[in-house]
Amino acid sequence: MNGFKKNPHYLLKSFSVNIFLFGLFVFVMMTFKPLVFEKFSILLLLLIPFGLILGLVSATAFHNASHGNIKPRFLNRIIGELTAALFLEDLRCFRVGHMLHHIHTDDPLLDPHPPQGLKFFEFILSSRKKTISCIENLYYKHHLKTALSMKNVRLQILFFHIAAVLKLVFWLYLFGPVTFLFFFIPSYLAYFFGFAHLNYISHQEDYGDGSIYNHNENFFYQFMNVVTSGGYFHKNHHASPGLYNPSKLSR
Repeated sequence: MNGFKKNPHYLLKSFSVNIFLFGLFVFVMMTFKPLVFEKFSILLLLLIPFGLILGLVSATAFHNASHGNIKPRFLNRIIGELTAALFLEDLRCFRVGHMLHHIHTDDPLLDPHPPQGLKFFEFILSSRKKTISCIENLYYKHHLKTALSMKNVRLQILFFHIAAVLKLVFWLYLFGPVTFLFFFIPSYLAYFFGFAHLNYISHQEDYGDGSIYNHNENFFYQFMNVVTSGGYFHKNHHASPGLYNPSKLSR
């Protein structure tokens, strides 16, 4: 967060590095590894559950890397960048947005994804736009809203999406179309909807007093807490974000 506040090119630099690296990777892949459509086999369906589990486990690692919870500490950058690439994200950008969520939890204006009053799919549709808006407002707060800073923000948004497309193409060439379909896509969907559901269900006004909740009350949550290292102990996570497995706080 300090880098973002002090350097107006903090995110733009990160997105540019991603564009350069994955642009190079894609060029090499397209040159030396043409797309080959493997024959379909019923066994390929077995890749789907592995992809789903990978998505949830990797999402947990990505989230914890953003908090610096992985030991030894140098692994946070390595694992964070790898999992960010897997999910078409940017580690620095995610950190800024996620810290805003922790600092301004459930604030309707300052939290990037407050779910109150929204249905689940409304929450999903609004979260990306709201996250961009919150990061943009924070940027203008520290770097002023000028013609130059507004241009910088537009470039940030453009470069982020270019980097995401290049990462997507990279995984397509690396895995091949069929494995990409049956393994990468389930992995990405598990990350995307898993993160969305966790944040949505853990911040609801109609569950009782307060706004952040732990969930472990049925088989679904118990299973998810095993796979995500206590991810649905979300109230615990907000109380002690330095724990990789927040379920340990209640023991």
